[in-house]
Amino acid sequence: MRKPLPHALLSLSITLALCHVTTAHADDIDAKVEKKVTALSGMNVDAQVPAAGTVDEQRLSAGVTTVMSKQEIDAVPTANIADVLSHLPGLSSYSDMHLGQAATGESEYVTIRGLDSSYNAYTLNGFALPETDSSTRAISLNMLAPFGIQSVKVSKTPTPDMPGDSIGGTIDMRTPTAFDFAGDTYAKSTVQGRMNDLAEHRGLPDKGGVFQQELAHRFGASKQFGIYAAGYYGKYDNAAEAVAPNSQYTPIDPRQAKTTDLSQAGPLQSSQYKYSVYTNRIKRYGGNVSLDWNGETTSLFARALYGAYDVQGEQNQMSARNQGTTQVLRGGYFNTRDIKEKTATLQLGGSSTVDGLALDYGTSYGVGFRNVPDHVEASLYGAQTPGQFQFDLGNPTFPSLAGTPAAQRNYVYNLSTDSFWKTQGGDAGSKDTRINAHIDGTYAFNDAAIESLKFGVAADTSKRNAYDHPFTHDDNNFVYGGPFFGGPNYPSSSPGGPSLADLPGRLVTRPFGGRYAGPFKLIDRQWVLNQAVPYKYLDDPNGAGNYTANDYNANTTSSRENIFAGYLMATFRVQDLTVTPGVRYELTDYSSTAWRSNGDDATGAFVGQGRRYGELLPGINLNYRPDELTVYRASLRRSFSRPAFGLISGQTTYSIDDISGQVVGISKPNPDLRPTTADNLDLSAEFYDRTGGLLTASAYYKRLSDFIYTSQSSTGNDSTLGGNVPTGTVVTGGVPVSMPENGGDAKIYGVEVALRKQFVTLPGIWSHLGVAGNLTVQHSSAQSGREDHPGSTWLPRAPERMYNADLFYHDERIHADLIYNYTGLQLIGLNGNGLDYYLQPMKTLDFSATYDLPHGIGVGISVKNLLDHATFHETSGKSRRYLAYDPGADGAYVETGRVYMVNLSYTF
Repeated sequence: MRKPLPHALLSLSITLALCHVTTAHADDIDAKVEKKVTALSGMNVDAQVPAAGTVDEQRLSAGVTTVMSKQEIDAVPTANIADVLSHLPGLSSYSDMHLGQAATGESEYVTIRGLDSSYNAYTLNGFALPETDSSTRAISLNMLAPFGIQSVKVSKTPTPDMPGDSIGGTIDMRTPTAFDFAGDTYAKSTVQGRMNDLAEHRGLPDKGGVFQQELAHRFGASKQFGIYAAGYYGKYDNAAEAVAPNSQYTPIDPRQAKTTDLSQAGPLQSSQYKYSVYTNRIKRYGGNVSLDWNGETTSLFARALYGAYDVQGEQNQMSARNQGTTQVLRGGYFNTRDIKEKTATLQLGGSSTVDGLALDYGTSYGVGFRNVPDHVEASLYGAQTPGQFQFDLGNPTFPSLAGTPAAQRNYVYNLSTDSFWKTQGGDAGSKDTRINAHIDGTYAFNDAAIESLKFGVAADTSKRNAYDHPFTHDDNNFVYGGPFFGGPNYPSSSPGGPSLADLPGRLVTRPFGGRYAGPFKLIDRQWVLNQAVPYKYLDDPNGAGNYTANDYNANTTSSRENIFAGYLMATFRVQDLTVTPGVRYELTDYSSTAWRSNGDDATGAFVGQGRRYGELLPGINLNYRPDELTVYRASLRRSFSRPAFGLISGQTTYSIDDISGQVVGISKPNPDLRPTTADNLDLSAEFYDRTGGLLTASAYYKRLSDFIYTSQSSTGNDSTLGGNVPTGTVVTGGVPVSMPENGGDAKIYGVEVALRKQFVTLPGIWSHLGVAGNLTVQHSSAQSGREDHPGSTWLPRAPERMYNADLFYHDERIHADLIYNYTGLQLIGLNGNGLDYYLQPMKTLDFSATYDLPHGIGVGISVKNLLDHATFHETSGKSRRYLAYDPGADGAYVETGRVYMVNLSYTF
């Protein structure tokens, strides 16, 4: 474990950040800056209500804030808003492999300063969004394409008028209105074509595109009405390759066989490895509408958004398995990886001013869905053969079979070795229906030390449902040609189906870039579905068994959560210092129902649980502005985070070894989870210039209690686990059980620096060059409270280093950006064997360039992941030596390749 940052270094960093005076003040800027600057938003020092997404909004905010404009969003070549947000200071994005999301090459969630994404509050135009993933409070950003986002505001020191469940901060995504454009009428059509080079190199579907249309118009006698509408549709293919161990690590030295802490053992080995090829067809479509009316003292709006994300994905896998010390086995596996997510919101509200009182009010209705329909798994096996596989780990990201004897290599690469044995399947999904409303008031005082008094109340109610229905009794095997069809119950060693060579499908060209020394076949998706889907929920008395109410309901939950909040805050001004103290109170009333089996493997009933708790959240913000372009800030606040309902009353899932029937992994909820609370201290200094350049430095400290993390430990037979346990399976000691738990105390502290500057004082084309970048250096320490982790660990998802660097050229016609993003080593979960799960550093270099032709035509090119780095790399332990053995995920090292994009737009 890395040592904490020395206190002297941290103190020095804070001192330098708060005492440095930038040389870019207005009085020092050469007269050449009067030329037109297109790269950065110009400053308006007189602005009191700045436009959303501008540098002025960041400068005039009450707390530490980062904004991202539409221009900056467009500079990142991706169709995914989570990847875009990772370029902001202190933000990182991620996805995992438990549903194969990382194999799409796109991120799904966002963290602020490395804190888990569930510690953030997410809003759209200031309204809370419905959740689609029941296992986390984080909002899956799959459905929000950057095409429909005008700007993003990240508040790292939220004030009491913002949601209190925001330990990391709040992320507000704003959609456009007709009043965001210079003219009364605006229209733009955009077409994008794209290609994934890994899929192209493997001879797989690799292309796609996106179309977007925007329309905006202001009308009325004084142009007081405005309407904006946009729609987009995108469809594209990609591929990924992934490698992972297929069995737990054990010491090579037999004398260390009983070692429980593998971090203290000698070299380790896994006796099995699996090699997967993923293919994905991704569709994104949706749109948003905004209708606005601006009167003299009142403004009203109606906004609607719809977003859909649809992945049709497949995983094909070959596993090389040493069976004991004398036999080997080739395994085959097919898995659908479909995800369908949708979100829709309707927002109504407005603002009114009566003398010194300003009112802001609104209500929102939203619904979010996440479905995994007809999830089918298929297994292929054959007879074992004598020998042992020799895995060459010279390249730890690709265990090679090059040193294996020829006979075993011919066996494992022969497509006729395996035959189709059986299927399993299920339907899973979750839904969140959310209604919220708020009213806020601000009373401004004239010529008084108290500048304003702000108050408000809010209510939010959410109804959530989640289910996971297995196709067969106890999620048992549905054997091809087996008892259901009048045949025998074929064993895995002698399947009744056709061989892999005879199955319909296609071959991959040079799998794993030629490192996989044999043919790799992708099975036809529809053929596999036809072996399972027509027979779901049916009785198979001589095979899988008769389907029961317990089978259908075992992983079904529902919950209701009501949240009531109120706050009061005041702003005091003493010359150049403003002080904003306040307090917020949030009351949470939670209830849920989940299925409890009667123990007869057939019947049961839904039982309920619930709890009510309140959180008092005081806070104070100080802002010192010696001039219009300099701000020094300090903030002290209390915040909290509610546990996700899926972590409290979600499903229990099992990972079963096909051959032995052994349970190799269990994931279950924890109904005793408590909210996480945090005390937060922030200090910052911000320096701006009149051309939109900025230099900011922040230092922060967070102290958390009852933080939530994913733990993994070993278990014996456990009758309390719930869920569907397939008939004939065995739960013995040493099985990893993964569940969320409350830790003890944790802390995180760090320094964050950001710079953006265009060199407007240089001559000629050099004046259009600029640089931007940000760096976050932090350290976290957490007490898990586990006996097998007596010391401290890192906080999950809290890397010690994050940085971005952007070299850009912007003039009246050309906009070009070269952006590098780095997110450091992260702890993912704790493991009882001493090898915790870590995500290795993620790196990406992106390039984009657009050229504005006459008559409103724009052309552009962009490349994502220019250096072709891996998109996911999970390890057991901090080093890169051991790929992670994670029973719930198929892929520890995932490569998705580059993505090339060509854009054409027409503005009229």
